[in-house]
This record gives sequence, structure tokens and C-alpha cells, in this order.
Amino acid sequence: MSTVKHTESFIEKRRHARINTLNLIGYILYDKDRKKIDKGKGRTLNLSQSGALLETEKPLYGSYIVLMTIDLDGKRVKVKGRVANTRQSEDKNLFLTGIEFLGSKDEQLSAIVAFIKAYHRRKYASQRVQESNS
Repeated sequence: MSTVKHTESFIEKRRHARINTLNLIGYILYDKDRKKIDKGKGRTLNLSQSGALLETEKPLYGSYIVLMTIDLDGKRVKVKGRVANTRQSEDKNLFLTGIEFLGSKDEQLSAIVAFIKAYHRRKYASQRVQESNS
């Protein structure tokens, strides 16, 4: 069931709610024939059950992408996706890419949970450091 939220200049059509995150990730970009065409680093700005918004220093023009991060146990977590759109952000030096996750729901949810746990671990560790320096 689709949620639609109206604002003055934006109609929300996402199927799932987004969770704001700032996860540093690696990515591998593939063309429509699944040939590797690029790799790099970026960060997720938000996640949902079905996708993510990725911020990078260059536009991601490809068909498929694999996002990678490290989980709490030090294991590499991967999630496969399809590049839905790429646009320049308001900060003209960065680009935003919408990713639609592919693969089984179990694979997607495991990756999302790992991304969120890693985000919270870094967030709270940073807060503890700031508090101890105060």
C-alpha cells in the first residue's frame, strides 16, 4: 500500500518509511549487462525496506549496484540494488542516487539491520567521546 504525503512542491510516493542514517559505504557499479564499470565510496542518507538514498562525489550512471559495509562483528555486509535515479544535490559538489534493493527480502532486511546497527554504534561512540571531552 502506497503512502502519499502532499507538500507544496513534493508528493511522497514511497512504499516504505525512511530512516535517516549516515553510513559510510563502498559500492560497485555495473552496467545493464552486469559488467563492472565503476567503484567508489559514499554514504547512505536514509534507508527503507526497499531502498536507500546514496550520496557520492560523482553521479552514478549505471544499472545495478552493490553496497558494502562492515557489520558489528567485522563481517562484510552486501546488498544488491538497481539504480533508480541520480541527481545533483543542493550542494552542487555532491550527487544523490536512489537505490532500489534487489534480491530476497531476507537478504535485504539483514543488510538494512546491519547498516542501522553500524550507524547507531558510530553515533553513540561519537557522543560518548564528546561527553568525555566535556
